[in-house]
Amino acid sequence: HRRGSFFIAGTGEPDPAGPWPEPAGRPIELPEPMAPKPWNVPSDFDTPMIGESEGLKLLESLGRELASELPGARLLRAVLEDGSSEGEVISSRGLRARLRHRVASLYLEAAGPAPSGRPAATATLYLYAREARRFHPPALARRLADRLAVAAAGAPPPGPDAAECLLAPPVMARLLAGLLPLLVGPQSTAYLSGRRDRRGKIGSDLLTLLDNGRLQGGAFESPVDGEGVPCSEVVLVEEGSYRQPLLAWWQESAAPGTPSGCSRRASWRDIPAPGPTHLYLKPDARTPVAALLGAVERGYYLLDATGGARFDFGADRFALPVCGFAVAGGRAQAPVAGAWLCGGIGTLLHGIRAVGRDLAFHPLDGMIGTPTVLVTGLELRG
Repeated sequence: HRRGSFFIAGTGEPDPAGPWPEPAGRPIELPEPMAPKPWNVPSDFDTPMIGESEGLKLLESLGRELASELPGARLLRAVLEDGSSEGEVISSRGLRARLRHRVASLYLEAAGPAPSGRPAATATLYLYAREARRFHPPALARRLADRLAVAAAGAPPPGPDAAECLLAPPVMARLLAGLLPLLVGPQSTAYLSGRRDRRGKIGSDLLTLLDNGRLQGGAFESPVDGEGVPCSEVVLVEEGSYRQPLLAWWQESAAPGTPSGCSRRASWRDIPAPGPTHLYLKPDARTPVAALLGAVERGYYLLDATGGARFDFGADRFALPVCGFAVAGGRAQAPVAGAWLCGGIGTLLHGIRAVGRDLAFHPLDGMIGTPTVLVTGLELRG
């Protein structure tokens, strides 16, 4: 497989009993088995799966709530999945670990009222929860209605506008997912070598990034990863100072830092690969979103990303399609759509001026979590 191979060469009929030549290559080194810290299986792991009739009622309720929030709006497509899995990893070194997961996903595609002579605006949502009954139709309908209303009535700024930007969790999560090459794997140390300021920091003092495979209540909460290595919390960036990348056990000697259980196994057919499980920007429990919005004298409150981000690490630039509202004096003034949030990667990290308390996770590359963030130094363009 990708981590190592075993070769033997000889003549005649192969004889498994030997004699075998002396090995000349490096042996494959497996980790010593480590017992994870005590972990109680969450009670919702054993909750009955949502049935077909109950699932249809949830989707029908969501459709009614959406039509109530925005008359004329309708669901075009809805996919609800609820499932669980169990597995066991056993190795010749004495490792024996059991894996259990419980995850539900919801994909929604909706259209707004069709204006005369123009196509109807559309919006999508893709969400994970540990259990399907946690999806709340009124809240999801409000979020879809907001997106549809903004897309229908919004317009991009007339020209490039450098102003304060309040980034809602869906927007900041997309940006954080785009920054994963700076945070995962031994190559990230080289990426960050030229991005430190005179204090040696890569970002604002409010930038603290963590990954935790056993985050309580997380969609992928587990005592061990896909290779049976115990999961633990690891601090990647602390108050703007880069501490270490996210490393699997077999990357320990390739970069400074403590490995953690971060090998994800998509299925029994796939080789585990390191990646974030619950990677998140630490929130500030003292700061409500209303206080952040009230502090914006002139700028934008960006609610959602309308597509994928583009990152150029060589040029230190990014661009992300967004929608939201123009803000003046702490109040929304006009909807904004068809706009791109642009700027330098370093400017994004150093420009964080405030962090909210509304931490929310989004299914991107793993679960990426972030609260609402106030950033300066970026630019909104058409």
